[in-house]
Amino acid sequence: MMESLKNMLHSMLVVRRKNILIVVALAAFFFIYRGAIGNYFFQDDFYFLRLSRIENPVDFLKFFSPWHQQGFPAYRPLGTQIYFFLGQLFLPQFSPYILRLVLFLFHFTNFGLIFKILKKLFPDRGWLLLVLATTYLIAPLHFLSLYYLAAFQQVLAAFFQLLGFYFYLNKRKKAVYFCFIFALLSKETAVVYPALLFLFSLFLKRKFTAREIFYRFKKEAAYWLGFLLIIIFYGLIRYLTFSQGPGNEYQLSLSLRTFFSSIRWYLVWLLGAPETIINYAGRGFAFDWSSFLKDTKILGYLFTGTFLAEVALLCLILVKLIIFDKDRKKILLFLVWFGAWFVVSLSPVSFFPYHRYSHYLDMAFLALLLVTAGIILRRSGVLPIFLVGIFVLNAYFAVNIDSKLHWAPARSKIAAEYYQFFKNENICNNSQGIYFIDTKSNSAKEVAIALSFADGPRYFCQNYQLPVFYQGVNEPSEEGKNSLFKIESKIR
Repeated sequence: MMESLKNMLHSMLVVRRKNILIVVALAAFFFIYRGAIGNYFFQDDFYFLRLSRIENPVDFLKFFSPWHQQGFPAYRPLGTQIYFFLGQLFLPQFSPYILRLVLFLFHFTNFGLIFKILKKLFPDRGWLLLVLATTYLIAPLHFLSLYYLAAFQQVLAAFFQLLGFYFYLNKRKKAVYFCFIFALLSKETAVVYPALLFLFSLFLKRKFTAREIFYRFKKEAAYWLGFLLIIIFYGLIRYLTFSQGPGNEYQLSLSLRTFFSSIRWYLVWLLGAPETIINYAGRGFAFDWSSFLKDTKILGYLFTGTFLAEVALLCLILVKLIIFDKDRKKILLFLVWFGAWFVVSLSPVSFFPYHRYSHYLDMAFLALLLVTAGIILRRSGVLPIFLVGIFVLNAYFAVNIDSKLHWAPARSKIAAEYYQFFKNENICNNSQGIYFIDTKSNSAKEVAIALSFADGPRYFCQNYQLPVFYQGVNEPSEEGKNSLFKIESKIR
């Protein structure tokens, strides 16, 4: 009986410690990402709000039809139309906060799935794995996804992929097909998921040799063929319904230079650098540290110190393992496996020289945590614990830097100010159209981007026929200018 009581007290202590760690993790998240909570709609948010409007139930079903995408070149009904349709159910003053809550809940669920996957693979270090999962929760790579509601598609695609890994771990392999389909309906970059799942299956066996790879594929050939058929069907549908180019930002450059440049930046972001650090890059490995430190001030110095300390400590751990560990061959295979996962997970975006965002690293970060967990459990040294601590501190500095320099918070503030202006001045009821004019160089153009051109003002007024013009962007006729309400485009 005493033994039973002892086990019960131990279980209660473990549960209590786990709950405390979860509360601490969530508190750390809200402290680091507190700036995202009040972000208003901006830019593509208004565009997707327009696309998600319906007049009848048939319009809702058209969200899933790739032939009815209203000019949107991508096919992401779950990550765009369905999500922003929820915003149509609430008043404009509440809608962005409801959608932000949904976004946060999915991000927290991803955090939970990461922990459950790690716990399933390494069941004897629960508290340590929860600390590792917390690094995913607060990682700076999520900055754009958490500050920009239009980037919810990335969080949703990550959710279905992580759920698929969890189902695969629990022998529910057929359910993974549905996760893959839903991930594709969230964002097309999930097309590489079957390759990641195959690499995941190799990690489960801890065998990465060519012979094992061939054996694993041969043993489950019919299962992997199912994913191939889904990809073929999906690719055919996208090919038949593709009606317009995706824009200059998505220009492909199929060169090794573009590939290695992308990999370099994604690796820097994976280790915790702010996304805006790329704005200070020059040709090759040139970097304008003086301008970076001038713009970021004390935060730049603090980030530089923690980031360099993190990289140095990581290198020290790897050198120690590779040189002094008896099983160094297996460790090298782990690193090769991680490299393969890293490249595959980023392959959909590696050849875009003008489209690089750190939130594409969500699946790569999972692989980093898997390898890190394996290393920590093999060696109980304190260096990995210090590494996690430095990463958390670095995340605070990096997110604060992005909050100050990134275009997402700035444009959200512009949109929020104009929404309040429209509301206070009762513009929607007293004008036949809107004309934004400059008060200084190019300011109307920046407002046009923040408000998604006509979509923002039309959403403010709930009038999608409202004429909207911007000086230097789309000019009204000389005769029509007199009937428009003129707004000076002031950007603070």
